[in-house]
Amino acid sequence: MTALDDTTREAVRAYYRLHKATAAAIADPFTPGVNEALSNAAHEAHEAMKAAGLLNHPPHEILALVRQEYPDFGSGA
Repeated sequence: MTALDDTTREAVRAYYRLHKATAAAIADPFTPGVNEALSNAAHEAHEAMKAAGLLNHPPHEILALVRQEYPDFGSGA
């Protein structure tokens, strides 16, 4: 697999942070500030993915990039 450029790597990391924020919100939706944290993570991921030109890519391509940066992503580990 090819190395990620800096813009794509930041988009992948922002997507991963959004995934983590979403999981935290689902696990405890009544945590103070959870809505703001989720909204901020979504905005960050959207902007980073837009900058990397990834907004219209199919989900399986995005997930492949995330797994390249985070090999255990989605494995339940």
